[in-house]
Amino acid sequence: MICFMKHQVEIRGGALKKDEMEELEEFEEPSLEDFQITEEEIEAKAKKKQQRQKTIKYITFFIILALLVNIWGIFPRIVNIPSIQFLLKSNELSKDSDIQSWKEAIVTINGNGRKGTGFVIDPEGIIVTNFHVVDKMELIQISFSTGETYSAEISMVNPDNDIALLKIVGREENLSSLPLSDKLVEANLPIYIIGNPLAHTFVVNEGTTGEMVRSSLRSEVLIIDVPVHSGNSGSPVITEDGVVVGVVYATTKENKGLAIPAKQILELLDSD
Repeated sequence: MICFMKHQVEIRGGALKKDEMEELEEFEEPSLEDFQITEEEIEAKAKKKQQRQKTIKYITFFIILALLVNIWGIFPRIVNIPSIQFLLKSNELSKDSDIQSWKEAIVTINGNGRKGTGFVIDPEGIIVTNFHVVDKMELIQISFSTGETYSAEISMVNPDNDIALLKIVGREENLSSLPLSDKLVEANLPIYIIGNPLAHTFVVNEGTTGEMVRSSLRSEVLIIDVPVHSGNSGSPVITEDGVVVGVVYATTKENKGLAIPAKQILELLDSD
């Protein structure tokens, strides 16, 4: 190899000086070992790779932790703890055969992006709900717990007492219904409400009746010691005998319910 390089040099540049030739003769090719990776280098690369993997794991862990913290902050707004509690209670109460029968008369009312509750009071398809639930609602759709869905039309209203009566379209017989009470409601009477609070449907809750109080409505209303949420408007207040003594229309700051006495519904029916 050295001779070949000397020959190449002589051809290209002519004769070289003696000291230049001696320098060229001293040049040697690098050994193969110079191009091989040593065990120390392999270990160093492995350590770097392990360190990089650990760093990635730590970063991934902190990202997941941050996401979990955010989810935990949002979770109570989506599925709050009180809703879990009343769903568990509803599941327990719904095992009762009487409550299962009462549920057949309850409906979900939907329209214009709003949702409320109603209940059948006549087998021919008369439903009671709140006026504010169906006010300015163009297309009213009602759904039973069986999954049956129908359209409904407003039959009568009493805005002063926040009551509305609906008539089912396309179904006029053999409907389960709940009777109305025309008596004054006693305090501390065990009651149930069935409605569609929050994102749920046909939820049962229990409590007791309170006193009659003045409100923004024309007539006195009944306080009920039962948690009431958005979507419970129009829910019937039912005694242990299966009789409706009121219809839920609002809630207090203490999360107790306010109900219109069933007597007001009967007076609206009598005015027809």
